[in-house]
Amino acid sequence: MRRQETPEEDAMVATASAQDDSPFFSLLPPEIREMIYQDIWSTSGSRQHIYKEEKWSHVPCIADCSAGDTRFEKFTQSAGGSEEEYHWMKRLKSEWCFHWSCEQSTAKWHEAQNPNELWKEENAQQAGPSGFMSLLLVCKRMYSEALPSLFASTTFIFTDLSEAHEWLSLYGGIPERLPIRSLEICILTTHLMTELYFPTSEEGEEGPNPTFGHSRTNNISEDSHPGISMHSNPWQRVCDQLALLPNLQNLHVWFHTKDLRDWHKRMSETRFFARLFNVKVKDRNRFVLALPDLPLKPKRGLPSHHFFDNENLEGAPFLVERGPRPNNWRVHLMASGLRGP
Repeated sequence: MRRQETPEEDAMVATASAQDDSPFFSLLPPEIREMIYQDIWSTSGSRQHIYKEEKWSHVPCIADCSAGDTRFEKFTQSAGGSEEEYHWMKRLKSEWCFHWSCEQSTAKWHEAQNPNELWKEENAQQAGPSGFMSLLLVCKRMYSEALPSLFASTTFIFTDLSEAHEWLSLYGGIPERLPIRSLEICILTTHLMTELYFPTSEEGEEGPNPTFGHSRTNNISEDSHPGISMHSNPWQRVCDQLALLPNLQNLHVWFHTKDLRDWHKRMSETRFFARLFNVKVKDRNRFVLALPDLPLKPKRGLPSHHFFDNENLEGAPFLVERGPRPNNWRVHLMASGLRGP
């Protein structure tokens, strides 16, 4: 749904001075000013994690995405009971997934640490102030001119569905002024969310799905507090918002689950990700859905039509890339002192 600009936003534009006395605006053409803005965005980090504490915050992405997710490998290589193993276990459980090093650069993460811990974290340096606000606070005209450039040039990264939904609700509805072009969604979802899409019939076919969180009080009806269902939950709402972004050029969606059971036994990909078929990106090669590897010959699990392959990806607006994920069951056992094969 398109969002109307607030009176404050309208007033910002209406009261902006032309800054005719400024050489920056009077002598430099718009193309040169845009090049200056681009240089500042690049220096500050063109990939930014968006997260919310008491207010919205952001931190540059410092993860090496090309290296893949190596947390489980590092965890299994650590000596049992060592501090190194303990910290890799925390990283495996991080809601930021393989962006754990980015999480460690946030002020929130540093404030939560025990100052008496002696083990030194790699890359655990708090991020410095961003150059974004210095530019945007120069004057109203620069704010109005530079903000669309910032949104068009930045990849916004989310590791929480509720935060992604809220942020897109705030900024996704005015595409002319805030042209969001690049997004990354990296989610470690709960088993409750995936169970919403699990086929309930014994044959694994389509069937009714559960709804969780209904109000059972006498004073509040189920309609007023419907809980979450397959058709109404944070993931579905984010998908619907993505489908409304007309300027989207890059979208990368990475998923894993906290479930101790194997992905292919509980996750119906064709049901869970069905609404992504409504999302449009100009180049299909730049819309990637990153999912866990599937076993070549699974002994048990959902029927094959619940997983994406060449046949059911025909006409899909995205590509599927598969890769390794942490083995949650082994992490659980090893964290309990059972370091089996």
